[in-house]
This record gives sequence, C-alpha cells and structure tokens, in this order.
Amino acid sequence: MTHEPMLPIVIVSLEGGKEKQPPRVEPPDLRHWQIEEFLRQTGKADNTQRTYRGQLKRFMAWCDRSWTEVTPSDLGKYRRDLKLQGLKSASVNHAINTLKSFYNWLRRSNGYPMNQPLPTDAIDLERQPELQAAHIEAEELSEIWAVLELEDRTRTRDRAIIAVLSHGLRASEASALNVEHWNGKILTVYRSKGQNVSEVPLNREARGHLEAYLEWRRQQGELFEPTPESPMFLAQDPKSSGKRLGYQGLHKMVKKLGAISGVEGIHPHRFRHTFGTEVTRRGVDPLFGKELMGIKSDQVFARYTKGVFNQAAADAYLSAIGEGDKEPATDSQNLSI
Repeated sequence: MTHEPMLPIVIVSLEGGKEKQPPRVEPPDLRHWQIEEFLRQTGKADNTQRTYRGQLKRFMAWCDRSWTEVTPSDLGKYRRDLKLQGLKSASVNHAINTLKSFYNWLRRSNGYPMNQPLPTDAIDLERQPELQAAHIEAEELSEIWAVLELEDRTRTRDRAIIAVLSHGLRASEASALNVEHWNGKILTVYRSKGQNVSEVPLNREARGHLEAYLEWRRQQGELFEPTPESPMFLAQDPKSSGKRLGYQGLHKMVKKLGAISGVEGIHPHRFRHTFGTEVTRRGVDPLFGKELMGIKSDQVFARYTKGVFNQAAADAYLSAIGEGDKEPATDSQNLSI
C-alpha cells in the first residue's frame, strides 16, 4: 500500500486571504533636518527662528523636490502663487529672502554644489513703496503719557515699560530683561538680533519710572519680590500673576494704551523708531546710535532716522529760499529720550 506524500499545511488568514505585510516606513524627509540645522547653526533669535521655520515649511508643502532639485522656475512660480494669494510685496520678499538666506547657508555647509548657481540667485525681489517714517509725533507721545498718569493697577509697571521701550529696545528685548540687567543707570540688553550685547543708559525720567516699579514690587513681596535673577517685567493678571510678561502680553498692553489714548497705529516698535529719530535729531553720531539700538547695518539704521532726514531736507530748502523758520524749536516740540 502506497501513501500519498504529506503536503505542508499553510494557515491562511480569513481576512483578505493573504499574509499581512508590515507597514511601509517612509524614510525621514531630509529637508526637515536641514531646516533645523540651518536655524541651529545660524543662531537666530527665537522669534526669527519661528518665522523662518514657518516660511521654509510653507515652501516645502508647496514643492516636493529636494533642496538641490529646486529650480529658479520653481521659485518664480512660488513667488507668483504667493502674490495670487494676496500677499503684499513685503511679505513676498520676506519669503524669498528667507529662501535666499537658507540657500546661502546650504552652500556654506557643503549641502549644495559649489560649481552650480543657487536657484535663488536668479530671483529678484518685488518692488516696494518707500517706507515712511514710523516715529511717534510729540503730540501723540503726550497723549500716551497722559493716559499713563491715570490710576490703574498696572500703571506703575506700564510707565516703566514705555520708558524702556522709548530707549530703543525691541519688545522681545524688553520682555527678556531680568532685574540683574539694571544697575541703577544702565540696562544691559541682550539683543534679539545679531547675538550682541548693548549697554543702554536711561535718562533721569526713565530711571525714576523703573525704580518706582521695582519699589512697588518690593512692597508687594512674595511673587513680586525683585531678586536679581527674576524677570524685570511681570504679568499682573490673575492667571499669570508674578510670571514674566511675555512678548504678546507686552504688545497687547501697548496696543491697549494706544486705543485708550486715541493714538492710532501704536505698537512697541514705533517707540524704537522714535528713539532712532531723536538720537539723530540731537546729533548723536550714527555709530553710537547703532550701538545703542543694537544695529549693525547702515541701511537698517536709516529706516529709523528717515523722518529726521525728510524734515532736514525740507528745512534746508526753505532756508535756502529765505523762508526758513528762524525760531529754535521749543522743548515741547522735541521728543524726550
């Protein structure tokens, strides 16, 4: 009697009839890693990093090519799409400048062939209307300080903040201050751009406002006690009381101040413009003005002094034709710094 050979038994799943394959693992997108390396190696400020990361990821979502495969034509189409989305020229240029900065780093870090032109080299920026002076006029500044004199639970702090912003600090720099950065006359400012440190002297009035705020904190005690390592400016709302007043909180306070005073378009950076205007008007050497404001570029510094040069040009013309104002400006016409 012969026996049939035994065949192997194969157990087949009833679900689908085939053996399940392990899920396919997609390789990590190298572009994400390159973006993070770019931000890490260039040492940009936190706010700048968030903005650059957002700009580069927006382009990644639009274009699925690797960075070395992107062409000038791709960038031209991307710029066109941004304009079709209704972005203003300044926003389009910011997106393109971010890509230019990234590609320059990519080449420096040997991530792009040295013998090939960068795709960003062929892309021009959008033409923009000339920036207008953004300083605060003396009358507007008086309205703001009039509101600051009104009684309110945060007014002592708010006066100190405006006094500090009026000495050219960026909102992020004012928010990042600690008590130990103040020696009674000079603020040590860790700049949010350029990784440099500036020493900014405060005038008598500003010193008085800052010292009054620190004294108020001493009287409050506990969470508000001004220890050297504690933040200079603290939130006073119930939810965040005693914690550092962040960039958004500071910005919101200034906007509210503008709304109450009736001065339109007020935001923290306009106080910086006002400081740049005033140091130029008072004849401070531009080299020192840039140091006080933490600016390295002459072109950037010119943005803050545009109002002075516009007025000086007009005054020079009127003087040349015999119609100049021979009366010196009064103290009330000058902005205090």
